[in-house]
Amino acid sequence: MQEEKKKKEITAATLKWIAVITMIIDHFGASILEAWMTRSTLPYIPSMGFIDLLIRAVGRLAFPIFIFLMVEGLYHTRNRWKYLGRLALLAVISEVPFDWAFWITRFQKDNGILVEFAHQNVFFTLSIGLLMMILLEMVRPHSRYFALDREVAERDGTEIAQEAWYLWTLRLLACAVIMAACMALNEFICADYGATGIVGFIGMYWGNVFWRTNWRSFLLGLGGIICLNGFEVFALFDLIFIRRYNGQKGNSMNKWFFYFVYPVHLAIYGLIVMFYII
Repeated sequence: MQEEKKKKEITAATLKWIAVITMIIDHFGASILEAWMTRSTLPYIPSMGFIDLLIRAVGRLAFPIFIFLMVEGLYHTRNRWKYLGRLALLAVISEVPFDWAFWITRFQKDNGILVEFAHQNVFFTLSIGLLMMILLEMVRPHSRYFALDREVAERDGTEIAQEAWYLWTLRLLACAVIMAACMALNEFICADYGATGIVGFIGMYWGNVFWRTNWRSFLLGLGGIICLNGFEVFALFDLIFIRRYNGQKGNSMNKWFFYFVYPVHLAIYGLIVMFYII
């Protein structure tokens, strides 16, 4: 028993740090290094292409972990709508730093454009993914075949109500409409990862409902992402950490640090590129 406990020593806080660190590494390559290679008058180093590929591969670990943590957070947050509001606010705040780091510095700076609306940051994707899960929780069918429903019923000492087949069908149709609409919306606004990001949410959400087994749920969502973007295969290394996740919150980083590290580091990268690289 003690040996099993040692194997599962990773908390949500640890996963969060892994996601943040690999995200910052990834954005260094996508912003500074790629701007250096494509637009800078600074000396070009032949190995930079390989270094960038390696950095971007490491960065693939971040996004699936963020999705996994949000699926976990869906059942632990006190107010889902406030949680969604915080994400949406950060999406708006992060848009200008996102543009500075990835788009204006490469294409629009020469024309004096400061904000670029053709692509949106990943917080829009996270917000839409969370909205989808909140709506799915409101309309999805409940059944004794779902591990999540059995767990909730056992915890609360309640029975799982069995609905007629036509109500099940209507609920499943409503779920399909919600998922398709969220995929289309993320693609329409050109948010990071597009429909692929929402597919990751769909897989991990339903995996959690069916199994309540961390690695299975994670793999279902990641499998959908990989099918649509093969480069995400490097995120399979996340399974090393997910399998050791113990379901505990741990000594988490400050909530606001976690939120604002995204726009702040992008703003720093963007300023470095604009004033020192190109």
